[in-house]
Amino acid sequence: MEVLRIARTGATIAAIAAAVHLAPGTVRNYLSHAMAKLNTATRHAAAHRAWEEGWI
Repeated sequence: MEVLRIARTGATIAAIAAAVHLAPGTVRNYLSHAMAKLNTATRHAAAHRAWEEGWI
């Protein structure tokens, strides 16, 4: 949820990784899984959908 929350701001993968103290590859994996679960094409769309649903 924290990765999606930060992705909603338009932050880069590197910026998200630094903010949550994870490797950029891990952040990409987390966002990819969220995109698949939320049926969205981009990380920004996934973050927006999670925000619309009240999850973040």
